[in-house]
Amino acid sequence: MTVVYVDILLVINLAVDYLVLFGTARLYGARFIRLKGLFGAIIGAVYSLLIFADLPKMLFAATKFTVSVIMVFITFGKQKPKDFFRLLALFYICGFLFSGFMMLINSLIKTDSFFIKGGIVYFEFSAVGIVVSAAAAFIVTEILKRIFRRGEPEGLFIARVFFNGKSAVLKCFTDTGNSLCDPISGTPVAVASPKSVEKILPEEMLAAMMKEDLSTEYKFRLIPCKTISGSVLVPAFRPDKLVLKNENGEYEAEEIMVAVSENAPENTLIIGKNLILSEAKKFFSEV
Repeated sequence: MTVVYVDILLVINLAVDYLVLFGTARLYGARFIRLKGLFGAIIGAVYSLLIFADLPKMLFAATKFTVSVIMVFITFGKQKPKDFFRLLALFYICGFLFSGFMMLINSLIKTDSFFIKGGIVYFEFSAVGIVVSAAAAFIVTEILKRIFRRGEPEGLFIARVFFNGKSAVLKCFTDTGNSLCDPISGTPVAVASPKSVEKILPEEMLAAMMKEDLSTEYKFRLIPCKTISGSVLVPAFRPDKLVLKNENGEYEAEEIMVAVSENAPENTLIIGKNLILSEAKKFFSEV
């Protein structure tokens, strides 16, 4: 007989649900806001307490589906019905992947340490085991992402950045390696060189940004960024408006910040692929 500990049950399900929601975002190409993902995972973790309830199988299934819908809605917000059900389907696919790898690794280590009831899985699992299982599941998730999203356009655009009554027209392309975002709001962050935005930023503001001087009257943030040489902080401002345009149409990004980096090419805006796929790509495919 397996003894179920409430603290282990909650912690394991919180970690797994968060990773599943993050994997869903990766597979779909949606923007993942950590705080919303955490709230969604908390809902799933609390639901796992039903493992102690003696409910009929059909009622378990109904409540599990309802909670899944709530978790996806909290994490990804209001979506078109078609997009929402795609997210929900990918959520279940990722759930099967993560749970499957955890059960496989756990069974190889300790065969009698997991318990399943009504679709709720209980593991006596170490932190190392979670990391190994998550790494294996993410590898499979990335492979599936490449298969499902093969042939999608990388995106070559003309970007017009508006700030303080001025605008700059830049070449814009997506970079699959750019997952930069504001850690507080989760807002995607594009990257441009100082010369690319010097026409629209006040001279004093640009100078303060390059010196990372937050004492200035101008508002900007320092965004953590991982590079080959290590972690750095890059200054970023929020434009008044950013418009993307290609041969298919024109799209205004609702939420975006622009980081300024000496390493960025001139007259070019590098934007994360997640923004194009989750928002702009839908627009350009419908016009």
